[in-house]
Amino acid sequence: MKGRTGFILFVVAFLLLIYWAEVSKPKIFNWRVTFLPHSGEPFGCQLFDEMMSKVMPNGYEVTSKDLNSLALDSVAMSKRNILVQSDDEVISSYDIDRLDAILKLVRLGSNVMVVQDNFRMVEDKLDIKRSDWSWRNFAGFARDFRQNGRMYYDTLIWKFPPSEYPERTYSINQILSGNALFVTSDKWERIIYKRFYDDYYYDDNDESYYEEDVVHPDEDGNRQDENLLDEEEDCVVFMRQKVGKGYLYILSAPELLTNYSITHNNTAELALRIMNELSDKPTLRTTACLPKVKNEETISSLSYISGQSPLLWAYRLSLLAILLFFIFNAKRRQRIIPVMPEPVNHQLEFVKQIGTLYYQRGDNADMVMKKFKFLKERLRREVQIDISDPSADEESLPQLASLTGYELRHLKSVVSALRVLERQKEPYVTLDEMTKLLDDINNIYNSIN
Repeated sequence: MKGRTGFILFVVAFLLLIYWAEVSKPKIFNWRVTFLPHSGEPFGCQLFDEMMSKVMPNGYEVTSKDLNSLALDSVAMSKRNILVQSDDEVISSYDIDRLDAILKLVRLGSNVMVVQDNFRMVEDKLDIKRSDWSWRNFAGFARDFRQNGRMYYDTLIWKFPPSEYPERTYSINQILSGNALFVTSDKWERIIYKRFYDDYYYDDNDESYYEEDVVHPDEDGNRQDENLLDEEEDCVVFMRQKVGKGYLYILSAPELLTNYSITHNNTAELALRIMNELSDKPTLRTTACLPKVKNEETISSLSYISGQSPLLWAYRLSLLAILLFFIFNAKRRQRIIPVMPEPVNHQLEFVKQIGTLYYQRGDNADMVMKKFKFLKERLRREVQIDISDPSADEESLPQLASLTGYELRHLKSVVSALRVLERQKEPYVTLDEMTKLLDDINNIYNSIN
């Protein structure tokens, strides 16, 4: 018993040790932009949605309804603002219905903010053009940061006179600053401008690039203006256009409205300024334009465990521990069989006790009736002769006589006397009569083969 207990404690301690080692490993983040409402990854929206639900004054919620479904309920939607995001394209030449639905909602009074990386498929329809300077390389950024510890910054300038916010510049990581757009129509109101650094372009194979000056933000996290290029103010990442009763907003820096952005002071302030444009009404964020991913589908428990490295190792080690337990404890351990005493037959004592009880009570008739009842039950069950029905005596009594060897006349007299006694309300039988009747019943009972 002690050996088994020690083995179990060892396995439990070993599993806890392995679990602690797996959990304490640095978390590996998925840097894909997904905007998923239940994703805690940097570019998911779990923290972002929780923050907005607390700070938006008129309410904020997430829905999975698509834009066409929302446009059908245009009266209710006119009292709401809509935020729609995608890591691909919300509106494109392949899905003009979405753009029509958006414009319908805007004309009726909704403010709709479209957040996507580029608008190359609908540039002509929106009178915008992607800047040739816009270039982002997530893989290159990660590689350079690991190898050299360098980070590259662009400047986003909030410059929107009608807004309640003052003009301010934000030094934003190059990866988060979005694609710059050239506005070719005066219908668009520019809200956030973008400026680039002179060392923005580089060749991955050019080692001389790393010898250039590194961009240093000031104490407030804003970029120093002496390194800025003189860009045209038409180069924007956030703008709006009046359409009917509402405004259509376009944001080409989708990473600003994610978990990563909302947890950093510099970008969090800019994200809150952007969301403030939708704060005059309850805001609805729709996830219908997000691509379907596997982790949104219903999966089995084993599939979920296999997708989580700590759980997978715990599962494997548990199976190994069970296997070892079977190997070392599969042999049956024979225990000593105790000597069981031979059971004592108490039937004679029971019969004597019952007989004494009846003798003391002097109820001779009751003993005869119970004995007669047992006789009728055995005859009915074993030889299928029912003597409780007088109308069947002509058939049943001759059968019983031939079976037991009794004379038919004597058998009829015995059965008749028992039936008379059975019909009496208060039967009385003397000791001699009881002895005679019981002898006849026992003889019949014992003569049944």
